[in-house]
Amino acid sequence: MLVRVLYRGYLLGRRVTAWLQRRFTPAGGFVLVGLALTATASDPEHTLGWQAFVVLAAMLGMAVLMTPFFRGKFAVQRHGPRFATAGEPFSLRIRVANLSGRPQRGLEYLEDLREADVSLAEFRARLQPGRRTRSFRLSGPLPPVRRAQTRAEPLPPMPAGSHAEVRIDVLPHRRGPLVLAGGLIGRPDPLGLLRSFCRAPLPQTVLVLPRRFPLAPPPMPGQSQYQRGGVALAAGVGESEEFVALRDYRRGDSLRRVHWRTTARLGRPIVKEYQDEHFIRHALVLDTFCEAADDARFEEAVAVAASFACTVPDQDSLLDLLFVGPHTVCVTTGRGVGHEQQMLEVLAAVKPCRESKLEALRSLVMQHHEALSGCVLVFLDWDEPRRQVVRQLRMLRVPTLVMVIVPPRTAETFDRGPAGDQPDRLLVLESGRVGEGLQQLGDRR
Repeated sequence: MLVRVLYRGYLLGRRVTAWLQRRFTPAGGFVLVGLALTATASDPEHTLGWQAFVVLAAMLGMAVLMTPFFRGKFAVQRHGPRFATAGEPFSLRIRVANLSGRPQRGLEYLEDLREADVSLAEFRARLQPGRRTRSFRLSGPLPPVRRAQTRAEPLPPMPAGSHAEVRIDVLPHRRGPLVLAGGLIGRPDPLGLLRSFCRAPLPQTVLVLPRRFPLAPPPMPGQSQYQRGGVALAAGVGESEEFVALRDYRRGDSLRRVHWRTTARLGRPIVKEYQDEHFIRHALVLDTFCEAADDARFEEAVAVAASFACTVPDQDSLLDLLFVGPHTVCVTTGRGVGHEQQMLEVLAAVKPCRESKLEALRSLVMQHHEALSGCVLVFLDWDEPRRQVVRQLRMLRVPTLVMVIVPPRTAETFDRGPAGDQPDRLLVLESGRVGEGLQQLGDRR
């Protein structure tokens, strides 16, 4: 019951803060803070502080009385992207039409953003029994719950029946769906402290993809392997020399495959299709098992996986993304099978798993080992169960590249384990400096 009360108080505080930031202009926020300070520090015997409190309260009261008198009718059209990237701003082009019968001046446009709040389960996971006099303590910082940031943009004067265009910048901080509920056309009061709004509903969802680290195409382990059913799986781009048929040219096809006689006759590029049963295929294994206190490291692990997913077209190979959540997931991209955007969309929705299911992950990897040229594993720990997964892959002669994301300032004391348990390559990435650590892959080419 206490956790539920704290959780509701936490959500209420976030909503009140968002409402204040939307309603108050920067000048209004300054007046509100000044009013709170003078109210707590003022004493009727101290004339200056009391006068400041009365003046600020009077200004705020006048602003409150004047804000409800804004009326108008507007239509909004929005042009924006379907996808965005966490930590990178994106732009919206807004067209606002004045449908009222009178001109409007001094207006501002603000986008109404909606994001999912922290769930009760996530909030409860942060609370642990404390010691001594404290009944509860936070085990670590709360999950990254910073709201997407935007600001009000002024609109030019609009005569009756006219329209105006404005550009809005939005900075998302979290991956996942970002709902654009509609436009808020506001007008500050004559004192410039409070805004009153007219709403123009226009729902749209932008999927915020995981952030990616700059990553040069790394030397992926392994060589091409026999693939049963390879023709259908690799979209007919392979290394075998058994001719099958002619087909239209697709992006990525080698010019050596062009059938010049048919190309000249038809006037469009035609290539020879060969029996394809040997090609390179890698697995990208994402560790989703962590406690709530390690959610920041989990987000970095997702970013590392997304960075590798974007290198597939340059590697000319297949990539299987493997992870375990409520269900086992396997997504394949590369060489005409799927697209990296699909893998990024899957990574945008992946959630941490509080219950360790390493055995299910091990089974999933072993099901694919025969077709793998190599395996890239992104781990959040380097304990015995995870070492066992790598050890078994090595026994099956599957080359491995393991990246372990460790807490800050622990890379120097990281225990790599016995020499026999170490993978072909083990890269320790320190939380907060993952981008720097990934540069070592390019240095070792």
